[in-house]
Amino acid sequence: DRLSDQLTYEGADLAICRPTGPVEPLRSEILGRVGVLCLLSKQHPLANQEMSLDDYLSHPHAMIAISDGVKALIEQALIDKPQRKMVLRAYHLEAALAIVDTLPIIITVPADLAYLVAERYDLVVKPLPFQFTPFDYSMIWHARCEHSPAQEWLRSVVREECSRLIAKRIED
Repeated sequence: DRLSDQLTYEGADLAICRPTGPVEPLRSEILGRVGVLCLLSKQHPLANQEMSLDDYLSHPHAMIAISDGVKALIEQALIDKPQRKMVLRAYHLEAALAIVDTLPIIITVPADLAYLVAERYDLVVKPLPFQFTPFDYSMIWHARCEHSPAQEWLRSVVREECSRLIAKRIED
């Protein structure tokens, strides 16, 4: 499992995601329930109009690998629809952001990430054009870091910031 490898061998301190299965022996904490939104360039053909389901399915998409748990939920919601056109699968959001202005791609990500990224990169945020149930978003870390003061501090900062963002989106 890629998540376990990243936290065990590849130096990642923690992950913020929807896991695709049990995470043991890793540690986890649910941060809250979040929805999913789409990011588009301001030059995207759909930037200034409502996005229909047909639009969503017919335009190219970029998938961020760490969002595989989100991808599985989207695929389940679209089970009886044609597959999306996946043109990029990247391990890091920055790879998709590097081409979002040159290709008319749709990047589908958890809502709070969408708002943060849209503000920083001057992108358009669009709702999904189909029914989607919010899901539990988790923070996951390796057991060896459980009592590390630096890791405890990092988890508390992430917990507070995610809680604030999730609460703000509920108010919106």
